[in-house]
Amino acid sequence: MNMMILKQKILNGRKITKKEALSLINADFKDLCRTANEIRKNFCGNSFDLCSIVNGKSGRCPQNCTFCAQSAHYKTKIEEYPLIPGDKISAGALRNHKGGILRFSVVTSGKALTDKELTKLCLTYKKISQTCGLSLCASHGLLSQKQLMRLKNSGISRYHCNIETSETYFSKVCSTHSYNDKIKTIENAKKAGLEVCSGIIMGLGENLKDRIDVFFDLKKWISNQFR
Repeated sequence: MNMMILKQKILNGRKITKKEALSLINADFKDLCRTANEIRKNFCGNSFDLCSIVNGKSGRCPQNCTFCAQSAHYKTKIEEYPLIPGDKISAGALRNHKGGILRFSVVTSGKALTDKELTKLCLTYKKISQTCGLSLCASHGLLSQKQLMRLKNSGISRYHCNIETSETYFSKVCSTHSYNDKIKTIENAKKAGLEVCSGIIMGLGENLKDRIDVFFDLKKWISNQFR
């Protein structure tokens, strides 16, 4: 289908179908980028949020995600350390708040936090919530709804869980957990009353159809939640 027709359809507030998106695979790349940028400017302008991330626990992850230097399956020579102390996280949050950052997130390696680690972080998040006006995000793996409720009650407003790639390609990227594990975590976070930050990684060997498939999955699972 003609790219200009699809652009106008989107600008008029309508949604394109997967079949229409697939029709753009062979479109001129420069034209496609230019059209996408026009759509972005119309809906998003030139503003964006700043979110500062701290690596709260590094390395030794038992998962075998092929793209990740934190995985224990690969020799990447990264610095490895357990969960960092709460006062260090709090100091980093305060420093970022003074620097004008709007969001602050702690990211931890591993499939999921232990209950002991979760308890420590919840205490830290409560302290940060009480001392500065940062919006708090978290990225702690494949958590249950109950665990995510604890995070929300401690001051977290948004949970991060990338789905990485399409469902059909996911097993080529990771075999120690599944695409459905990711979707379940997103569902748990939404049921816990949290916003969800989720995205993909491109360039993992997937094809253009995989990318379009995963874009529509993102649309299905988290679209319109921030409007």
